[in-house]
Amino acid sequence: MKKSQAKGYLLEIVLAKLLKVNGYDLVTSTDNEDNEIVDLPRNGLNIKGRGAYHQFDSLGTFRITPPFVYPIRLFLEAKFYTNNKVGIDRIRMGIGILQDVNTNYSTVDMTSQELKLPKYNYNYALFSTSGFTDDAQRLAIAHKVYLMDLSSGYYSWIRDFINQVVDKLFADHNITDDHISSDIFNDYKKNFSREINNLRDNQLDRWIVFENQRSVVDEFVNQMQNAGSMYIASTKSTQIIALIPNDDEKFRKSLRRNPHQEVTITWNETERNVWVINPTEYDNDTNYELTFQLPFVIREYIFNNSVNQYKSAYDEKGRSFGMLSFIAYLDGINPTLCTLKFNEEETKRRVERYNLQFRNERATRDLVDRYNRQFRLENNND
Repeated sequence: MKKSQAKGYLLEIVLAKLLKVNGYDLVTSTDNEDNEIVDLPRNGLNIKGRGAYHQFDSLGTFRITPPFVYPIRLFLEAKFYTNNKVGIDRIRMGIGILQDVNTNYSTVDMTSQELKLPKYNYNYALFSTSGFTDDAQRLAIAHKVYLMDLSSGYYSWIRDFINQVVDKLFADHNITDDHISSDIFNDYKKNFSREINNLRDNQLDRWIVFENQRSVVDEFVNQMQNAGSMYIASTKSTQIIALIPNDDEKFRKSLRRNPHQEVTITWNETERNVWVINPTEYDNDTNYELTFQLPFVIREYIFNNSVNQYKSAYDEKGRSFGMLSFIAYLDGINPTLCTLKFNEEETKRRVERYNLQFRNERATRDLVDRYNRQFRLENNND
């Protein structure tokens, strides 16, 4: 197994933990009521398709089923590349798996007992730490393969932690090339999953001992406890976006008070592919911030298809992100339908206040710079 594959598997464990708030329950064993999941020797859990069995590591069932669809299952796949973006071949693979498992139903020769078995609507989400190629994004959008980009600085705490963990695993076993045996890694992955899913303060200290990377572990534990969850939201367009809170406790408290809120949506000035959501009404206990990252193709459409990129951004927010909706298990037991409605006027006011503050600060800096230059010039003349 390559090092990048090992990192991808561990990333899937972290993501599955963050997705639990959505009612996403991992399939971890065969179920007598589910004849689609089988455990194959030396290949782990597989799902039965129309023409083949497909091995999976992260497949989850959502607890809530909307009307007019079968219960929803989601394949979660994560790619942890350092430089190369995920290409179109990975999208083709996802499309093939979905086509095979979603067409594995025929009622012609079914017994009455088989007709009672649950049927599922399978979906595919691909996470990448290095982004996606242009053609991969276009193919994914066409075939409803959902792409989640984790390449921005907002996710560096996840990337740094997994990088250090896997590097240490290779060093502990004196592995100098790019491959590790499946037996060694599978044992490690079981322990890693147990620790991540029972994460508490300083718990990782006893399991992962870093001599020179203490800050990496501390940052990861702190972010896992603050961010806590990744909320999967539907939009008014074809996009599914992953919302990451800066403080999950405040966000949950805000949703418990009012699950239907108005928000502002702006882009991050330093990372234009990252968007920021803030509530229009809040207090100290509920002042949260959410971030999400748009696929490159969508981002280019918003910013490059108009002479006035600001007007284009506002219009696109209204069309695509006018209403974000998601189901969250805020107490871990009961589902709550939540909506975040885009407030264009408040967003404009906040942007104008920010721009005014920025211009004033820049004018002040320019004035100070001119004063300092004049002061140095006068001293040099003396």
